[in-house]
Amino acid sequence: MKVISVDDEKIILEDFVDMLNGMHEVDEVTGFTDCDEALEFVKKEDVDVAFLDIHMRGMDGIELAKRMKVIKPGINVIFLTAYSEYTMQAMKLHASGYIMKPATEEDVRRELEDLRRPVEVEARKRLRAQCFGNFEIYIDNMPCTFRYIKTKELIAYLIDRRGAYVANGEILGTLWEDKEVTSSLENYLRNLVGDLRSVFKEADLEGVILKKKGMIAIVPEAFDCDYYRWIDGDVSAINAFAGEYMSQYSWSEFTLAGIESRMEEGY
Repeated sequence: MKVISVDDEKIILEDFVDMLNGMHEVDEVTGFTDCDEALEFVKKEDVDVAFLDIHMRGMDGIELAKRMKVIKPGINVIFLTAYSEYTMQAMKLHASGYIMKPATEEDVRRELEDLRRPVEVEARKRLRAQCFGNFEIYIDNMPCTFRYIKTKELIAYLIDRRGAYVANGEILGTLWEDKEVTSSLENYLRNLVGDLRSVFKEADLEGVILKKKGMIAIVPEAFDCDYYRWIDGDVSAINAFAGEYMSQYSWSEFTLAGIESRMEEGY
């Protein structure tokens, strides 16, 4: 499900968004400290659930909820507050839930499981690739552990290539740009491919890696990837880009330059 959270206290908002990001029920979450920005987002995006702080400077959460429901009558609003006297106002707005601060993961999960307007949740992709900042890859929200450190760079490069078949020679020249290609290095690459396939096979994801003679690719549709969502124009992915892409790998600079160029052109 797609979720937003609005709170004018930045630190509290960031902590709450982090909590939501760690919950399997939530596919995407965007945080706002500004109510007008949140309203603009709701106008443009399909939002299933809005967590709103009630007591905010300027427009309060009750007024914000009223305006959101004019824009999206079916949105589920869950109020968060340290003040119990707002309960009656929340009920009059037909809010989906009401959580007293500080909110716990148990509180949030309970409300998400009992929404006023239940959300049809799509099957969540088990593989997640984080490309903005340092590259990371997860299976079922757990970081992948490989036998070789270089295996992680191999899957990063295949994700960067977005499903295109990559020749072994290209991989060797990219991942070991300063080294002479020897039979020993070619054997090492085979070990990396074997390591990658073994990890995915163990997780029952062996169909994600495609191989043909001297070439390898990934199935991009198998990945929830911030870079892929950025390419598709996903607003949250565009907002998540902060000038870094697979920062630990020098070969990523070419893709980074392309991202920055499109951002400068207004996307």
